[in-house]
This record gives sequence, structure tokens and C-alpha cells, in this order.
Amino acid sequence: KDLFVLTYGALVAQLCKDYEKDEDVNKYLDKMGYGIGTRLIEDFLARSCVRRCHSYSEIIDIIAQVHLAADVTFLQDRLKGDSVTEIGITFLKKLDEKKYRRKK
Repeated sequence: KDLFVLTYGALVAQLCKDYEKDEDVNKYLDKMGYGIGTRLIEDFLARSCVRRCHSYSEIIDIIAQVHLAADVTFLQDRLKGDSVTEIGITFLKKLDEKKYRRKK
């Protein structure tokens, strides 16, 4: 967690130096996040046994399934008046990988 925070902080600090406007920094971070998300989903679909989806809601259901047993809690939430939103994730165990591999 600490390594991620330091790395992300360094990235944002560098972007602030590279771009004059905050809006440009935010656009770059949004573009970068979209690219990372797209690659994660493509990797998941390539490694899983997911069949062809026929609706948007079916795709969302498949992507939303968590293949790791984890305890997820909101530590802080802006909607409840906190200054930031912070999510805590505790890894419990890895689920059976064979179940989720694509059948060849």
C-alpha cells in the first residue's frame, strides 16, 4: 500500500510540473486510468472461461465478480462527511483458479 501511495504521489507531482493547468493533469490521469482499466478487463477476459455476453448488464455482472476472497470496507467516505473516501481491502484467500480459466 505504501509503495503504491509513494509511486502515485510521485507520478502526480511530476504531472503537476509537466502541465500548467490542473484540468490538464486531471485529463491525463483520467486517460491513464481508463487505459489501465481497459487492459485489466482485457486480461481478465483472456484468462477466464467467460462465454460470449449478450447484454451490457451481463458484462457488468461478469466483470464485477471478485475472484479473490477479500473483506472490503469503507474506512472513510465523502458521502458521510469525511474529507476523503478511503476503501480498505483485506485479502483472505485465493479462490480455485481452475474454475475461472478459459476452456480451450
